[in-house]
Amino acid sequence: MTDRLPPLDVNAPGSIVNALKEYGSRGKLSDLQTVLGFLKHPNDEVKTAATKAASNLIRENLISHYNDLTKDVRSKLGMLLQSLDPRVIDEISKDLLGESHERRLRAIQILGLLKKNPRIREILVDLIKDRNEKVRATAIGLLGKVVGPNDQELILSLLNDPDKRVRANTVEALESLGNKRLMPILLRFRKDSNNRIRGNIIKALFNLGYTDIEQDLIEMIKTPNDLMKASALWVISQITFFSTQIEDAAGHAFLSENEMVIRNAKNALNKLGTPRALGYLRYLDMAAAKKE
Repeated sequence: MTDRLPPLDVNAPGSIVNALKEYGSRGKLSDLQTVLGFLKHPNDEVKTAATKAASNLIRENLISHYNDLTKDVRSKLGMLLQSLDPRVIDEISKDLLGESHERRLRAIQILGLLKKNPRIREILVDLIKDRNEKVRATAIGLLGKVVGPNDQELILSLLNDPDKRVRANTVEALESLGNKRLMPILLRFRKDSNNRIRGNIIKALFNLGYTDIEQDLIEMIKTPNDLMKASALWVISQITFFSTQIEDAAGHAFLSENEMVIRNAKNALNKLGTPRALGYLRYLDMAAAKKE
């Protein structure tokens, strides 16, 4: 237990309540079990204070140490937080409206642990309109995980967002819904000028069942834009798609002077895994070794 925190005297309800407030604001996760022990206290005021203290303690530690906790621990804390305090969303909303961008982003991540709460969707709808680009991008990424089939129009409206990260994350969210009826809408954006968005569109289309992507990938690989080349090659490494034209294009990209393009071309050829693709890798690796 933290030395600086006041003692919890089980025989003095008044002092327990005051002490629990301190645990809620300054306690560590190692103090959580102690606080939870007071949920069964015979005094109602103590039980209420313990519930609020445990909720605040979990929320504060999730915000402060989110990346330090394992996914399993975060998930368990989220479930406990949700069961402890049905009004926890109100407390998190205060952080979402705060001035600290870092704290706001952590609060959004905590929302992702409370997927069963019916207010999550409503809050995310407001957040995707936020002025802060990182907040919008994080919110749309989460929205794709919590919306249902009837919420597609909400995400589709974001495909024209001025922020490229939001648009790219929107495509990923649409892909995660797995609804094939989205393909005609996604096809409108297959020539997007942004490499990440264009790559995400082609990947989403393929995973939704649209397989006529060969020429799109060839066009991207043959462009003089290295970022566009790299994104097309990344798509190839992420899906199971084959054609001799794709093999040849990836092999040719392996001759690029751009390190990212070379790395992605190698990954693409390895994913293709055919004798022809692997032959490109052996030949070009040997050619590179001779140059050295």
